This record gives sequence, structure tokens and C-alpha cells, in this order.
Amino acid sequence: MMWISKRPTYVIVAPQYCDSSGGNIFLHRLANELACIGERAVLWPMGSKPRSLALDALHRMARRKSGYKMMPDTAARLAHSDDLHRNAIVVYPEVVMGNPLGAKRVVRWLMYPPKLRGTAASFGPNDLFFKVSDFSDDVGLTGGAALLQLFSVHPAYTDYGNKDRNGTCYMVRKQADKPILHDPDRDVCLDGLDHETIADQFNRCERFICYDEATIYAQFAALCGCLPIVVPGFYQDRAAWAAHRPIAKNGVAFGLDDTDHAIKTRHLLAEDLRKIELEGRVTVRNFVERTKRAFGYD
Repeated sequence: MMWISKRPTYVIVAPQYCDSSGGNIFLHRLANELACIGERAVLWPMGSKPRSLALDALHRMARRKSGYKMMPDTAARLAHSDDLHRNAIVVYPEVVMGNPLGAKRVVRWLMYPPKLRGTAASFGPNDLFFKVSDFSDDVGLTGGAALLQLFSVHPAYTDYGNKDRNGTCYMVRKQADKPILHDPDRDVCLDGLDHETIADQFNRCERFICYDEATIYAQFAALCGCLPIVVPGFYQDRAAWAAHRPIAKNGVAFGLDDTDHAIKTRHLLAEDLRKIELEGRVTVRNFVERTKRAFGYD
């Protein structure tokens, strides 16, 4: 392999920032973390195509005027066409089909199983894979992706100390095909709401039915004193689920028969999340080392 002397530019392909989308947050946080440790990191708006340098300034102005939102106080910058040079490493989330930027060095960051997205067949033979957790990996496709996670706790999620809780809230997200365990006419749907509103409901309700086995909202509910119950689907029991998703070890029930475990281990969850957040920064440094080694950088 020919070794490249120059430092790479990490081009992170991402939708505009939205703090209610976990995958979206991860992409913007990755760009920020890379920039904070001295790497070149830029955000490429998802769906934008490479353009000629002569037109690039006009299109960047248009993106700013149209409001491409970036994470507050990010150290990363908005990309332009010149960033797609010979030293670029392009990072696509698993939802992106193919290689729309025509990059020579491609990273696929798997936040959800790509076969369920319908994108797996479009990946290249030389793509480098990273996973948010074992849940999102496909070992047959990746050979075993390296871990890259940037979990963090939104400050809205705290227990108000409400002793008079009642009712149920629920969240469906990507799992609309599971058996319904909530009452659609009475219970409160949290899909699409902002963090402050969701946190308020977590502090009002006694329990939270979560149909998505891969979301961190179950942990957020527990931090607010609400009993989270994740509806099984991909995994048959708690042991298998937690083995693929260590963040789910404590404070959350896996099915209606697991509530005792959630209640007994709730006090351990905050420390679990603190450790996982610290470990996330380590995975970013490992990501840099692996990508530079794999793509031939000094």
C-alpha cells in the first residue's frame, strides 16, 4: 500500500442537526470530537452532491441561508467541494445508499442494521466498518466492525421527585410491526416530541413502553424515575439483549416480566451512562488510529 504523507480530512455526511435523533447527534458529535482532538473534520449536508469550485461559494451561502443547522458550539465546519480531495475519508451513516460522493476511502458507521435499511448490498468491497453497538453490526457483512459510539445524556432528563405518578407513555420509532402493549386511546405517544416535553412526561407517568430496542430513550426514562419497558423483538431474553447492548444492562425492563430487575438496578444506571460517555471518547481516538492505518496515512 502506498503511504500518504498528508493528514486526512474527515468528511462526515449528515443531515442538519436535530437533537431528537440519536444517529444525527452521533454524526455531529463525531465531527466535533475529531476537530477537538486536532483532526480535520467537516460536515457534508446529506443529499448534497459535489460541485465545481467556481459554484461552491454560492452553494455554501445558499445552505447557510436555508438553515443547515449544526450542533451548537461545534468545532467542526461546513464542508465545501475542495474537501473532497485525495486525502479525504468520507464517513457515511448506514442509511446512505452507495457512494454518492465518489470517495476513494469510505467508512460506514452502522447505527442500525444495514440489511434492515436495505442499503447493505450497495456497500463497497473496500469500505471500513464501525458500529454503535453489536445490535447494529452485521458480522457476515463487516467481519466484525470496530466500536464507535458517542452516547451522552441530555440535561433535560432528571427526576423531579414527583411521588404522584400515573399513566403510561410510549414510543414506537422504527418498530411499528411489534405487538401493541399500550392503550392508543389513553396513553401518551412521545414520538417526535422535543426533549423537554418528553422529560416532563417521563416525570408524570408511571411507566414507559418502548418498542425500539436500540434507542437510549429507555435509559432517559429511568433517569426520570419512570419505569421503562422495552418490547422484545430482535432478542428473546434480557441476557442476549444486554450482551449486544451493554448500555441496557441496568435500569430497564426487557418485557413485561422483567420489571423487578429494572427497579432493583435503577440506581446503577447513572454511573453506567457516565462510564459509557467517557469510553466514547476513547472509541473516537481508536477510530482515528484505525482509519489512518487502514487507508495508508502516517
